Amino acid sequence: MIAISVDPPRLSEALRRRLDLPMRILSDVEGTLMDPLHIRHDGGMPPDVIAGEVAKINPSRDLFLATNFLLDDEGVIRWIYRPDTYRMRASIDELLRAIDALESDQLAQKEANSRSHVSRNWNARL
Repeated sequence: MIAISVDPPRLSEALRRRLDLPMRILSDVEGTLMDPLHIRHDGGMPPDVIAGEVAKINPSRDLFLATNFLLDDEGVIRWIYRPDTYRMRASIDELLRAIDALESDQLAQKEANSRSHVSRNWNARL
């Protein structure tokens, strides 16, 4: 599991340590990765938030929505939670259901591939 933030690395690392997170937080200050994923909310920052440290880091009014992507073993995106507003987050229950569903699908696919492989080997012997 990784997180990607638009905050500078020093702020992301401070957050990771403060919350004792067992994962890396990658920094994408310019939105290089986030823009192709279509999670920028142009002009979405409320006026009262644009002040102090935030203004130094991000002088624009753009926000990046807290979006969750669940990838399979091949790196294919299988589930996305993309909120309508920066105030929304996927619930733990939603994330766990998506993970369980992906794991079930992957297990079923592996079993189907295994049966197919056995069938091909059996037919090759005939």
